[in-house]
Amino acid sequence: MSAARLISKNKLLILAISVASFMVNLDTYIINVSLPSIVSGFRASTADVSWVAMAYNLTVVSLLLIFGKLGDKIGLKPLFITGFVIFTISSMLCGCAPSLLWLVAGRLLQGVGASILYALPQAMIPKYLPKEQRGMAFGILATAAALGITLGSPLSGIITGLYSWRWVFFINLPVGLIALIILQYSIPAKDTTTKKEPHFDILGAALSFIMALAFTFWINRGAIHGWTSPKMALCLLFAFIAFAVFIKREKTTKYPLLDLSLFNNTTFNFANIAMFLVSAFLAGTNFLMPFYLTEIKGLVPAKVGAVFMIYSISYMLTGLISGKLSRKFPAEILCAGSMFLASITLASFTYVLNFEGIYCVMAYFILTGISFAFFITSNNNFVMSMAPENKEGMVSGAHRMIGRMGMLCGVAVFEAVFTFCGTGNLIIGFRTAYTLGAAMCFAAMLFSLNKFSLKKAVRGESV
Repeated sequence: MSAARLISKNKLLILAISVASFMVNLDTYIINVSLPSIVSGFRASTADVSWVAMAYNLTVVSLLLIFGKLGDKIGLKPLFITGFVIFTISSMLCGCAPSLLWLVAGRLLQGVGASILYALPQAMIPKYLPKEQRGMAFGILATAAALGITLGSPLSGIITGLYSWRWVFFINLPVGLIALIILQYSIPAKDTTTKKEPHFDILGAALSFIMALAFTFWINRGAIHGWTSPKMALCLLFAFIAFAVFIKREKTTKYPLLDLSLFNNTTFNFANIAMFLVSAFLAGTNFLMPFYLTEIKGLVPAKVGAVFMIYSISYMLTGLISGKLSRKFPAEILCAGSMFLASITLASFTYVLNFEGIYCVMAYFILTGISFAFFITSNNNFVMSMAPENKEGMVSGAHRMIGRMGMLCGVAVFEAVFTFCGTGNLIIGFRTAYTLGAAMCFAAMLFSLNKFSLKKAVRGESV
C-alpha cells in the first residue's frame, strides 16, 4: 500500500473513532432537554421518564470492562463495528418507540452500543496508528468528545422545538451508517497482531457488571432515596461484595477479565488516579456552574448555555494542538503543568465569585478549557502507552471506567459539599466546592509528577 493511501486511511480511521466518542457523549446529554416533551407525549411521570436517561448511563458504565476485554479477545474491528450497528439500530428503535417502556428498553440497548464505542477508541489508536500520529489522534478524540457534550443540550432544544423528541434519535442513523462505511475501509481487513485468548472470563464479566451497576445505581439514586436508607445501603453493600469477589476471581483465574498485574505499575496507578480526580471535578463543576450562573450572576438559561460554549470552544481549539505538543514534551510534564494551571485558576476563581459582571467567569472557562484539554489528551496517550500488546482493549476499558466512576462520584461529592456549606449563604457553598476542586487538581498534578515515571516510556511511547 502506498504511503499516501495509508495516511488517508489513517485519517479516516481517526475520523470514525472520533465520531464514536462524539455520538456517545452527544446522546448522554441530548436527551435531557427533551425529557419534558417525552413526559407530555407519553403522559408519564417525571420519575418514570428519568429512566430514559439513567438506563443509558447505567448500561454504558456497567459494560466498559467487559467490552474492553472482549475487544482483545475477538478483535477491535469486529466489536467496534458491532457497536456502531447496535447503536444505530437502537437509535431507530428509540425514535419509533410506541410507549415509555419501549423507549427505556431502546435506551438500554443503545447503552450497550455506546459502551462499545466508548471503551474501544483509546485502544484503537495505539493498535492501528503509528507512533507519530497517536498524539494528534488523542487530541482529535478529546476534541470530538467535548463537541458532543457542547452540542448535546442546545441541539436537543432545537430539534425538539422544530420537530419532536423522536428526531433526537433519528439523527444518529445517517451518522452511524457513514461511520460504518468509513470503518470498513479504514481498518485493516485482518488484524494479525491480535493474539486471541481461548477463554473468556464469564464469571468475572458477571461480577464486573453487577458491581458497576449497583454502585452506579447507588450514586444516581442516593440523593433521591437517601444515601443511608436501607435500600441504598443494601445496594452499596452489594456493590462492595461483588467487587471483593471480583478481585479474588481475577487473581486466581487463568484468563482474567482484568489483568490485576497492570496495577503493580505505580506510574499506571497514579495516572489513573489523576484521571479519576479530574473527571470528578469536571462532572462536579458541570453540575454546580449552571446554578452559580443563574443564582449569583442572574443569567437566563440561554445565556448560561452561551457562557458554557466559551469553555467548550477553548477546549476544542486546545485539543487540536495538544496532541502535536505531546510529540515534543513528556506527557507527565503536560499533565502536571495543565493541572497546575487549573489549580491556580480555581484558587483564584474562589476570590472573585461575587465580583460584578461575567468577565472573571469567561477567563475561568478559557483557562480551564485549556488546562483540561491538555491534561485529558496527554493522560489518555500516556496510559495507553503502557498497555501491553494485545491488552489495549482491557486497559482502555479500565481507564474509561475509572473516568466514568470519577464523574459519578464528582457530582455526588460536589452536590453534598455545596448543600452542606451553602445553606444560608450560596457564595460560601460555591467557594467551598471550588476550593475542593482546586485541591483535587493540585493532587492530580502531584500524581502526574510521580517519581516512579519511566522517562523512556513517556518520551518514546506516548507520542
